[in-house]
Amino acid sequence: MDINKNLTRREFLKLGGLTAGALMLPWHKAFAADLPQEWAVGANLGRVTGEYRSYIPLKTEPNVNAPDTTLVWRDDILEIKQEVVANQLDFTRYKQRWYETSEGFILSKHVQPVKNLPNQPLQTLPVDDQGNSGLWVEITVPKVDFSLEGSWSQASSWIRDSDGLAKLYYSQVYWVRDIRQVNGNTEYLLSERYGALPDSFWVDARACRPITKEEVAPIHPDVGDKKVLINLEYQTLHCLEGNREVYFCEVSTGWKREEKYLTPPGSTPVWRKLVSLHMSAGGVYQYDLPGVAWTTIFHSDGQAIHTAYWHNDFTNPLTHGCINCLPHDAKWIYRWINPVVDLYPGELTVSNSSQSTFVQVVES
Repeated sequence: MDINKNLTRREFLKLGGLTAGALMLPWHKAFAADLPQEWAVGANLGRVTGEYRSYIPLKTEPNVNAPDTTLVWRDDILEIKQEVVANQLDFTRYKQRWYETSEGFILSKHVQPVKNLPNQPLQTLPVDDQGNSGLWVEITVPKVDFSLEGSWSQASSWIRDSDGLAKLYYSQVYWVRDIRQVNGNTEYLLSERYGALPDSFWVDARACRPITKEEVAPIHPDVGDKKVLINLEYQTLHCLEGNREVYFCEVSTGWKREEKYLTPPGSTPVWRKLVSLHMSAGGVYQYDLPGVAWTTIFHSDGQAIHTAYWHNDFTNPLTHGCINCLPHDAKWIYRWINPVVDLYPGELTVSNSSQSTFVQVVES
């Protein structure tokens, strides 16, 4: 890494407009060659979700009983023409939304909405007042391969157990530790700062968009009378300032076990906020999820509001207790909820809950 001309973090933030402008740059042919296919810049795309090596049939019409046209596999990228409502109701599910593609229709719950927005790589990392370099970045392409630094056998289970299929996905957020040049391309060394084993991996820098302070500026920070209301029956989230609703979105909460939701009802204050968190658990319900962005923890058992890039089945309770949101919803909520968290270091554990927004969970 060449650190002879490091930017200060303040200088870097002034370049935020240049970074945003880079999203309008022409498609990089060299970047396209690294990926399975050329995806149109800015088009509405979808990444097929599910377990590794799983597949989903596309249908001739938007209903579950229509004939199949072809199969699509996890991590296939589809161009979405439009979102439509099922032309034959499926009474086993609440959500009747389908995506139309060039090869057929697919239930929206199986597809992560994504964009392809390649970026202009930085050549040096910003440096803080203590001389520490690094920055937060968001993945802004549908998927991207990486090169692990270190042993796969010692890596986190999302890497180790993937049989070499692990990738980084649209909307994940990581910390950049270093930069290098490989065959004329710039690569970032990514890692996670909170809640993870010390995995590090190199990735094409054009897949990563630097996050600036301006885009995470707090929303209505001086309003004290804030409350988040989560309705378990309707799977909805409401942001309230007094009696006025200022934001609404669909969510996925904890599923029901023995007639009780895994997201416990009650009213609790926010006690920790993180720009990105690696979430994992062992035991019967194992999961290992890196780069989970815009995480707001509100319960002592670890329940949090955060993004979900592994499904698009909002309005269906299917989590271990957390509140899953679309990325733009989780980010708005993170910015609005008190207390305010600086982009650097990107984490705050609350010492005085009287300054925190309360999250109220109700069953109906």
